[in-house]
Amino acid sequence: MSTQQYTTVFIDRDGTIGGNGHFQSLQDFKLFSYTLEAIEKLKKNNIKVFGLSNQTHIEDGKINYYDFFNSIISIGFDDAFICPHSEKTNCNCRKPKKGLINQAHAKYNFENSKSVIIGDRYSSDIKLAFDCGMLGIHVGTGIQESSAWVNSGNNVNRIINVRTLKDAVDYIVK
Repeated sequence: MSTQQYTTVFIDRDGTIGGNGHFQSLQDFKLFSYTLEAIEKLKKNNIKVFGLSNQTHIEDGKINYYDFFNSIISIGFDDAFICPHSEKTNCNCRKPKKGLINQAHAKYNFENSKSVIIGDRYSSDIKLAFDCGMLGIHVGTGIQESSAWVNSGNNVNRIINVRTLKDAVDYIVK
């Protein structure tokens, strides 16, 4: 029996599982057609699946933390780690800072080297993966931004670029 390479996958919300990469209300947010199946495929392969999201609009009162958290759980995630702060608040949890991953470590036993972060932003999702020694899988479905730092040094071997969340999951579950 082969040992599994990855045990834990963190997935960004806006632009990765649905939407356009920018915040949308819970009512307006639409999942991509393949999202539920992709999450289910990870779980069927005994991989923990966690939501990972910066949500400035919680702090400014446009969305309730628990409503947002429950919307993530209702999609099939095992848990969710959410930064409710704006960039002005100097918190330790806003991606690419490591606070959300530290919160996950406080609740769950996993190794960063066997973990993956899937997201649409190099500057937050992929940088966090890199800084934590995790595999970063960048999807092309959300915000388009420069990937200049990715192509420098050793970064290129620890980052995978794919089109969609479905492609990312197919890469993880070979």
